[in-house]
Amino acid sequence: MKHWLDVFQYEVRQQFRRKAYLFITFIVPLLAIAAFYGYQFYRDSIQGGEDEAEHPITEEIQDNSTRIGYVDLTEDHMFPPPDSYPETDCTVKPEDANNLSPEFIKRISSPYCMRGNIRAYDTQAAGEQALDNDQIDVLYVIEPNYAENSSVSLYMSGFSIEDASSDQIIEDYMLASLLYNVDPATYEQLYLRLRDPAVINEHILGDSGIASSDEEGQNFILVYAFGIILMMSLFWGGGYLMQSVVQEKESRIVEIILSSVNPIGLLTGKTLAMGAMSLLQVGTLVGTFVFLIGQGGDLSESIGDVEISPVRLGLMVVYFILGFLFFGGLMAAIGAVSSSVRESQNFVVVVTLPATIPFFFLSLFAEEPNGTLATTLSFLPITGPLSMIMRVAVADISPVQIIATIAIQVLSVLFALWFAGRLFRVNILLMGNTPKFRDLPKLLRG
Repeated sequence: MKHWLDVFQYEVRQQFRRKAYLFITFIVPLLAIAAFYGYQFYRDSIQGGEDEAEHPITEEIQDNSTRIGYVDLTEDHMFPPPDSYPETDCTVKPEDANNLSPEFIKRISSPYCMRGNIRAYDTQAAGEQALDNDQIDVLYVIEPNYAENSSVSLYMSGFSIEDASSDQIIEDYMLASLLYNVDPATYEQLYLRLRDPAVINEHILGDSGIASSDEEGQNFILVYAFGIILMMSLFWGGGYLMQSVVQEKESRIVEIILSSVNPIGLLTGKTLAMGAMSLLQVGTLVGTFVFLIGQGGDLSESIGDVEISPVRLGLMVVYFILGFLFFGGLMAAIGAVSSSVRESQNFVVVVTLPATIPFFFLSLFAEEPNGTLATTLSFLPITGPLSMIMRVAVADISPVQIIATIAIQVLSVLFALWFAGRLFRVNILLMGNTPKFRDLPKLLRG
């Protein structure tokens, strides 16, 4: 294990000389930030001083070019034409933004404000005639039994995504009509509750019988995000490591290096260096993504409640390091038995495909992180690092499982480095010849 630190420092310097590595690690994040702020500046310059002008509350509806017609066949004519409602001021002034009174909200949501896009017809025949004459784009027929089953029929002359998405406009109009005579003090509350009648909060009863809140959406984000981080490091760092080993074999520099450095020490230094460099690369990309999300507004608010305790973060770092050392050792072993970089690429799938098995069960890890399958995959060396990172991100794992899985991964790392070092030392004598699978036991003994 002597001189592993010298190997580590050399590999770090070599990585910083690689233009591709520097471009992905530093230039890509800078370009992403520049593009983000460039778009923000362009959007702000286009909007100009529009905030100071008065706009109809139905401006968004008016911008929709779909012309909507409807026929009210209900017995009581529950939905009068827009023009039949009292004339209302539908504009919003800048000072109104700070005075959202119930009366103001009811006024600007009056059915009268939708008269530009919605037309009423007395009969279905008249509505269909208007549709045939291209006076309207869609026709909604409110059936006579609407009060019993909310039946509404839609007629179009041809399919159009924009026309098919006009449902919300007519739904808003119908809801505003039904609530027109409601007292302003309760109008907003009723309108919002009828538009979104229920927010379902799921609770899962655990083995102890205690109900825990189900945050499946956030769990899925965490499981996916940390899984991607590990896989990116595996593919990039492991790929660099394998390429470095094969290139040194091809140039026969390794024969000189092994005269003064132990094979296991050489591979340990290389693996640690590539792990640190890939961690830096992933860190800059993920950090840039998180920063841009934080500047994005709506998306930031939707995931802003995601929190990870320092203990969980520490465990994920431990599994990340062990996982990379294990996969790095396997990648180095592939490089040790390969005669060229192109040949080594054919064997990568042997490592990467089994490692990605937990990704096939993302939803299961988010919903049942302590389930049988997730727990079983955590104890397998090839799937353990990714499985445990995904589980730790969203659930409390028993100390026994944590200690056991860490012990298994430590032993797996030691075996992978020994295995790669052994193949590396022996296979130097077989330069240019790729050993067959049945020859591996003999090479390890030799």
